[in-house]
Amino acid sequence: MLILSSLFVIEEFAIKVVEGIRKNIRDKQVTPFGAMHTTGRAEDSLFYRIEENRLIIGSTWAFITVLEDGRKPGKFAPPEVIEKWIDDKPVALRDISKKSLAFLINRSLKEKGSLIYQQGGHSGIISDYTNFEYVQKNLTEPLGKAVIDHVTSILFKIAA
Repeated sequence: MLILSSLFVIEEFAIKVVEGIRKNIRDKQVTPFGAMHTTGRAEDSLFYRIEENRLIIGSTWAFITVLEDGRKPGKFAPPEVIEKWIDDKPVALRDISKKSLAFLINRSLKEKGSLIYQQGGHSGIISDYTNFEYVQKNLTEPLGKAVIDHVTSILFKIAA
């Protein structure tokens, strides 16, 4: 009984974390260009599973942490990715072609990194649901309550 109630608490927590991160990707505005959502790949990549004595919350998308910490300076991104981003975001093309704007954005990313990176990262897209306070309130405390409730019910059955 205790194991089942604990698994229920853990699964409920995992669902809240995955759904919360998905909501942040869709809705949380972390830059002037709107929410992080573009293609849906990031949201669709999120998963959780419970294995033996572990809860695993993860993503099959290699760039999921970029949503939290931004993109570091370094290499050029594939130009088609930047052009797709321009199509998906509220970016007005004034006296410049999409290809030229994509090149300028890409060069800036290569030299300076993304806006989130430049602002020090920690967008909250992921960390809103993986910080100590959230885990304490939404996992540790409910698990503790489940254990206390179980032990109390055993004690009252013995006393009766």
